[in-house]
This record gives sequence, C-alpha cells and structure tokens, in this order.
Amino acid sequence: MISNDIKRQKAYEQLRKFTSDRVARPLSVANEDLECLSLAALINILFLVFGDGGSTGNFSVSFSAAIELVGMDLMWLEPEVKKIAVASETVQ
Repeated sequence: MISNDIKRQKAYEQLRKFTSDRVARPLSVANEDLECLSLAALINILFLVFGDGGSTGNFSVSFSAAIELVGMDLMWLEPEVKKIAVASETVQ
C-alpha cells in the first residue's frame, strides 16, 4: 500500500476514474450515476460486463492489486453523494 496518504488518495481517484469510465460506456450511464458506488463495486461491475472477453485480466489478481495499491479502507469506501431533497405536495 502507498504509505503517503496524499499519493494514495490520488491513486484511488485515478483508479476510480479509469474504472468508472470503463463501466459507464457499455451501460450508457454517466459517471455521476456511479458516484455512490465503492471502488470495489465498480471493479465487480467491470468484471461482470467485460470478464468473459478476457480484456480485464484475472478478477482476483486485479482486485488484490487494487487493495494493495489503495488499501482496504479506500477500496470499500462508499462516497457520499449529495442527495436532492424533493418536496412533495399533497393535493386536497
């Protein structure tokens, strides 16, 4: 694991962006739609979508490498997403 927290955070952000970009295209969603998912969830979806073609490598090796790079805490971090409050009106 990268010992410098700033470098580790930067690696996490880059890995998350690369993974999110690759997941978003075939699902026809925006990266913003994937913001609530952890890096671990994104990697799982990536292998769900592309795993049979072999273009993603081996799941356990890739997943372990990501954990070694960014650490377990960032791997499973579920980013906070700003939720928009929707006011409902009752009609009488």
